[in-house]
Amino acid sequence: MLKHIFILLIVCSAALRLPAQPSDIPGAQPGKCYAKCFVPDKYETVTEQVMLKPPSSETTVIPAQFEMGTGNYAAKEGWVRLVAEPAEFETVTDTILIAPPGRRVAPAAYDSVQETILVKPATKYYQTTEAQFELVQEPVEVEPAYVVLEVLPEQYVSVPERIEIRPAGTKWIRKKADRNCLGADPDDCFVWCLVEVPAQYQDIYKKETRGCDGAGSTDCVRTTTVAAKTTRMPVQKVKTPATATELVAPAEHLTITRWVLRPSVAEPAAGGPAEYRVIAKQRMKKPGRVREEQVPAEYKTITRKLLKAPARLSSESLPAEYLTVTKRQLLRKGGFSEWREILCGEKVTGYTVKQIQEALAALGYWQGPPTGELDARTKTAIVQFQKDRELPADGNIDFETLKALGVSY
Repeated sequence: MLKHIFILLIVCSAALRLPAQPSDIPGAQPGKCYAKCFVPDKYETVTEQVMLKPPSSETTVIPAQFEMGTGNYAAKEGWVRLVAEPAEFETVTDTILIAPPGRRVAPAAYDSVQETILVKPATKYYQTTEAQFELVQEPVEVEPAYVVLEVLPEQYVSVPERIEIRPAGTKWIRKKADRNCLGADPDDCFVWCLVEVPAQYQDIYKKETRGCDGAGSTDCVRTTTVAAKTTRMPVQKVKTPATATELVAPAEHLTITRWVLRPSVAEPAAGGPAEYRVIAKQRMKKPGRVREEQVPAEYKTITRKLLKAPARLSSESLPAEYLTVTKRQLLRKGGFSEWREILCGEKVTGYTVKQIQEALAALGYWQGPPTGELDARTKTAIVQFQKDRELPADGNIDFETLKALGVSY
């Protein structure tokens, strides 16, 4: 609610005379003019940077990179071959007595007998068969599995905020003359009302992050694994492994005839050499066995896609976002000035005005030749000069203004 303060004042401009002798003018003298004028509040305009969005970072995905190349696949799987190794023998000789020396003297004293001699023992040997294969269709990888990265965008919400761009204050508003004023001139008395001026605001909208899911989550990267791709290719797989069968080779014998002394017969005296027979025998050095040989797989070349570089993330810093807000700041509180002496109207001659214009021209406030007329252009120049010198900027030709201009009076 605005509060109004009503004050009845007698105010003179530079061209008005004082209608009465105010009691609050110290040292007032007859024949001199005085003014008590309203000076408005002085403001300055400033700009301020308001941060709408804080610094952030933007994450982008660099996808996986592939290249075409070649690879191998097992067109025939490895298998075990069985190799039969026969037994190894060595030949040795054995000397056997066939007939003793006495037989040559008395052959009838001896009888012939048959004797079987082992010349090669029974041995094991093996027969092997090769592995049997069948052709089947097997999946072969032509593109490897890889990871796809997805960055979920940051979600923001606009939050309103009200910024004061001009503070609250008061100002005087001139109203119609008081009906009870006794002056003949209606400008002798008038009413000034002090009213409250509310502060002025500007609505802005700031961006606040709500995370990637709108609930504040900072896990913004979604990872998806893409399965490998395959194609079916013919592959020879072992259907029946190699086998080995154990067999036995029979022993080998030799039958010989020997002469032995008959029972109950005295051995005759020796006469002549005995008879011997040398027999060759086979002695086993190493038994037969089955040896395993690992047959490697057979490979074929196939064209396939190769992973050159996996997917990765790249982060870039983003600057804050600002809004330039223009504000008005109160530099000096205004109001009604104290009574001060001014030139009376009859003393504001063309010569005086010309002096003022020349002084204003010397200081850069007046353009062109002086006219000696107190017109609107002259008043505007005086007001600007008073503002720059921090004098009451009301356009009145008071003595402070004349002194600042260097004009004698």
